[in-house]
Amino acid sequence: MYNPSQSHVILVPYDFSDRADCALAHAKVIAATAKDQIALLHVYNNESKARAKKLALSLKDLNTELSKLAESVTASTGIQVDYMLEEGSIFEIIPAVVRRLDARLLVMGTHGIQGMQHITGANILKIAEESPVPDIIVQGKRPNEGGYRTIVFPLDSTRESKQKTFQTAAIARLFNAQVLVFAANESDAFVRQQVNLNIQFAERTFDENQVRYELHYEDVKGPSFVKQIMTFAESRRADLIVIMTGQDRDLLDIFSKTPEENIINNPAQIAVMCVDPLAAHFGAVLGS
Repeated sequence: MYNPSQSHVILVPYDFSDRADCALAHAKVIAATAKDQIALLHVYNNESKARAKKLALSLKDLNTELSKLAESVTASTGIQVDYMLEEGSIFEIIPAVVRRLDARLLVMGTHGIQGMQHITGANILKIAEESPVPDIIVQGKRPNEGGYRTIVFPLDSTRESKQKTFQTAAIARLFNAQVLVFAANESDAFVRQQVNLNIQFAERTFDENQVRYELHYEDVKGPSFVKQIMTFAESRRADLIVIMTGQDRDLLDIFSKTPEENIINNPAQIAVMCVDPLAAHFGAVLGS
């Protein structure tokens, strides 16, 4: 079971799927660099009960498998890995455990219905919006050995864009990464001025934290901003894209093909870090 022997915890919801294994691989790279520990969480709900019954696995069996996995990762990496199994809704249990453990990062794998907990793109956004810490969402692509060395940082005119800058600077410092700022190219003079102010803020923050960065702009004659972000990230072989989520989004929007969900399910399977500007502990995600 979980033992709070260290102050910094990375929580990984684990449902015994390939995508959960991928999330654990990302968490291991982060934890090894940041000297954090990992907590595995299996939420026992209707989906996982049905899947476990089909595989003839009891609750005791699941607990044993979690224990073996935690011990194996600790033995092979030296990272302290603990585990817990709780019953309830993934939408309630996962954010609640983040708070209870005072975790500073949540790493989740997104997949379809083949997983035991149905952590799909829409569901994972709903969890991310309830999470008080940044969330790294992965598909099936394993992390590079050196971690996140190239980070794409989309930037538009919204005031909240400034707030995700701190998290980006923190993770960039951890991996000595280069940040590729991809700014919206606005035609309206007032909106363009807001983008420029956000760019200036980001540049100051990155300079103060000794983070390397480049500035790139959206092609005004190109496709949508979101499509250009994904094309740009793939062309630069990015390891991570940083976006924002927020509880003030329309509820129905969570279940639609939103820009954020498009990015989360990007074809290149680049990991995505979601930051809620209303809830995240800015500057405290990593390296502190």
